[in-house]
Amino acid sequence: MVMFRVTKKPGTPNIIWDASKSRRLCRFVHGVFETGDETVASRLKSLGHTVEKTEEDPLDEMKADELKAYAAKYSIDLGDAKSKADILKAIRRAESKQ
Repeated sequence: MVMFRVTKKPGTPNIIWDASKSRRLCRFVHGVFETGDETVASRLKSLGHTVEKTEEDPLDEMKADELKAYAAKYSIDLGDAKSKADILKAIRRAESKQ
């Protein structure tokens, strides 16, 4: 899976708003936003942020307990997710809405 790691341009807010769609385009966490959406990555690059292409999502390498800790750290509701696949799905769904 191709992923894009976007590093926030200094002096910009942590949340970038997409005015044309009246929704959040992205939310930087500790100055970084990761996405699998090439269109979003391209748009952020055009706004002056640094974009790096990576081949792998670091969440894929985490164990279920690590994913639960990640979700708790970023206040992501996992609902009834118990398996690693369901936890990953819940995290990705929540992050895509941010």
